[in-house]
Amino acid sequence: MLNNNYIKSRTNIIKDIISIQIIQPAFWFRNQGAASFLSVEILSCLIFFGTVFLLGVFVLVFNRWRIKNYPPKNKIFGPAGAGLLAFGIAGVIFTLIRSQGVSFLGARFFLLVIGLVSVAWAFYFLRRYFRDLPAQIVKYEAGALKKKYLSKTT
Repeated sequence: MLNNNYIKSRTNIIKDIISIQIIQPAFWFRNQGAASFLSVEILSCLIFFGTVFLLGVFVLVFNRWRIKNYPPKNKIFGPAGAGLLAFGIAGVIFTLIRSQGVSFLGARFFLLVIGLVSVAWAFYFLRRYFRDLPAQIVKYEAGALKKKYLSKTT
């Protein structure tokens, strides 16, 4: 009797796992059709990718007006902002395609990939900013100092 209850509970757990929609490939690679802009999925994607877009705009504006011309920081902030801007635009476009029910390009897989890549892009440049930038600043400042004093002697 104990063994029979154990088998039933294991079977129910397996059926519950199989019935979870998010782990099935059809959930990610098939578009369910047109969806309203007020649906939770579409609205959350628009908010996320809109935030990524605005973050990219902020990084580019910060790079242009606050940092101005400082090559070590410009090499990090320029590509980071441009990438976030592009991923935000692509995410909003694919979300709009998803909301219109386009069969292939509206698959959730594209939104997942663009979202994960934009987060990875941001973390890559944050890692570069905190780990590599101090050494690049020291190297740049030393080169600028050498150029300032050694160029006058020749």
